[in-house]
Amino acid sequence: MIFLLSIVTPVQSQTSSTPRLTMQGPAEQTGAPSLRDALGRPCLDVEAASRAHVVNPQMLDHVVSLKNNCVRQVSAKVCYFSTDRCKDVVLPAYKRADIILGTMRSVNTFRYSISQK
Repeated sequence: MIFLLSIVTPVQSQTSSTPRLTMQGPAEQTGAPSLRDALGRPCLDVEAASRAHVVNPQMLDHVVSLKNNCVRQVSAKVCYFSTDRCKDVVLPAYKRADIILGTMRSVNTFRYSISQK
């Protein structure tokens, strides 16, 4: 008589104490006017976060999300504050775009500015 014994060991999940997303503050003021809808509300909703990579959590993408809440197309330029490192984006009416402004190692906060055209 042969007995087979199977031993199952629980797999411990490797959770990191650092958050995967670090929300950022609002965009820095550029002095340029922002586009507004018929009720005077800004056309763009803006959120920014640094997002850790899965394989190497020390590598962080700096992501800026723009959502156009107006009936017209909006063109914008997203830059690291006081630099010429920028990305241009064209948002159709009622659409959203996520822009990766840059990727840096161990830099989880960043400043950015947005100018609308």
